[in-house]
Amino acid sequence: MHAGESYCRDNSELYDAILLGTKRIGHGFNLIMHPNLIKEIKERDICLECCPVSNKILGYVHDVRNHPVRALLAHGVKVSISSDDHGFFGNPGTTLDYLYAYLMWDLSLADMKQICLNSITYSSICDEDKEEIKKFFDYKWRTFLAYVRGRF
Repeated sequence: MHAGESYCRDNSELYDAILLGTKRIGHGFNLIMHPNLIKEIKERDICLECCPVSNKILGYVHDVRNHPVRALLAHGVKVSISSDDHGFFGNPGTTLDYLYAYLMWDLSLADMKQICLNSITYSSICDEDKEEIKKFFDYKWRTFLAYVRGRF
């Protein structure tokens, strides 16, 4: 569900999304203003879809280093990285979003792996397909790490 894409404290979309039983929230930008909801989102195992490039372009953050999701990660909120409004922005995928997150939020490779796995775990595909995709991801991750170790 798309909710909380606002800095307005009285925006109640996050409450609605939680009450409707969502497993993913698109943006959840103003969650940082609601400590009670942070706790609730963690207890209900809800993942936030973060779109750092879109949030910068739309003016929600002027400096991605100050993105609220950075603090939410520190509080243990599950996060995935997504691109936003593909047709509008014409972006080819999430590479730049991941790069922004990695560089601007001081994330480790372990953090990046968990964010990638969150994308799979909280996706709407069936559990059987999730397991297959996780196996493929694990293979690709190990290949990437072997390349990095060999190269550097």
